Amino acid sequence: MNPADGVPPWQGRDNERVKINAGFAKGMTGIANQFAIAKGWYSDAGIDLDIVDIPNPVAAFGAGEVDIADGDPGTYIPAIANGVKMKIVSNMWRSRGAYWIIAKPEIKTWADLKGKTIGTGQATGGMPLTLKEVLSQNGIDYKKDVEYAANSFYQEAYASFVKGEVDATIIHQPFATLAEQEGTGHVLAKTWEFVPEYQTGVLVASQKLIDEQPEVVERLLEVYFYANEYAKTHLDEFYPWAAEYLNQDEETIKKAINSEIILWENNPIVDTKRLQVTEDLLTKYGMQREAISVDGVVDNTFADKVAKTLLLGKYAKQ
Repeated sequence: MNPADGVPPWQGRDNERVKINAGFAKGMTGIANQFAIAKGWYSDAGIDLDIVDIPNPVAAFGAGEVDIADGDPGTYIPAIANGVKMKIVSNMWRSRGAYWIIAKPEIKTWADLKGKTIGTGQATGGMPLTLKEVLSQNGIDYKKDVEYAANSFYQEAYASFVKGEVDATIIHQPFATLAEQEGTGHVLAKTWEFVPEYQTGVLVASQKLIDEQPEVVERLLEVYFYANEYAKTHLDEFYPWAAEYLNQDEETIKKAINSEIILWENNPIVDTKRLQVTEDLLTKYGMQREAISVDGVVDNTFADKVAKTLLLGKYAKQ
C-alpha cells in the first residue's frame, strides 16, 4: 500500500477508538505530522489525540502523562537505560539533523567566528552538540574561540539573530532561507553534511502502551508515516498548507522544504549503530557523564510492520 496512491491503510477498518496523550513536535520538525492532525487522519484511524506540551519529556513519561512523543534520542536513551519505562519505536520522518548554521553577512569564513557569540538553541542536547562538532571540524576550538547563548528555537532564535544578540546561530528551516532572502545573514553550513551519522529524530512510546495496546502503537506509526509520505508525494497540496501553518509566503516554504528534501527519508526502522554514534558524541562533548550502550532501548517491531505496509525504507519499490 503506497501513500502516493492516496489510500490510507486504516480506511475500511473497524478501529476501536482510543485516546492517546501525544507530545508531537511543531514547526518544520513536525510539519507533515501536523498536516495529518489538521486533516483529521488520526481521528479517521480511531485515535483521539490529546496534544500535551512536554518541556521535560522524560519526566512526563516517568509520570505516565504521555503515551507517545517524538524528539532527540539523546534525551531519551539515558532515561531508558536508567529504567524509565519507554522505548524508541521508530525514526521520525528524518533521522539526520535538519539543522543549519547561519551567520551575519560580515562573517565570511569559519575563522571569522572567533571571538563571536553563537546561538545554540538549547543549553544541552542535539543542537549544541551538533554545533560544537561542526565547529571542531572547521578549525574552531569550541571551548576557547567562541561564546554561546541558548537562544531557543524557530522564531525566537531567528529574532535573537536579527537583533544582533548572537553573531551566528544553529537554526531550523524556514529561517535559514529567510536569512538569505531578507539579507540578515547567510548559510555557513548544512550540519548533516558534517555529522551524517548523528541521529536526531525518533518516536518513543511508553512501555505501558507497547505492552497493553501494541496495535495502537502500530496504528499511530501508520498515520505518522502515511502523512509524511503523502505530503512528500503531494507537494502541490502540501506547500500552501505548510505556508499557512508556518505563517510564511508559499515561495519561501517551497525553498525551505526543497532544501531539506534529501533528509525526508520516511524510513521508520531505526539503525542502532547510528544511535550509538549519537551517544558517543554526547559523551565526547560532556553532555552526559559516561558512555551508554543503546542495547535494549529500541523496539523496531512496529516500525518494520509499518514500513512493510506502506512500502517504505527497505520495503520501498526499487
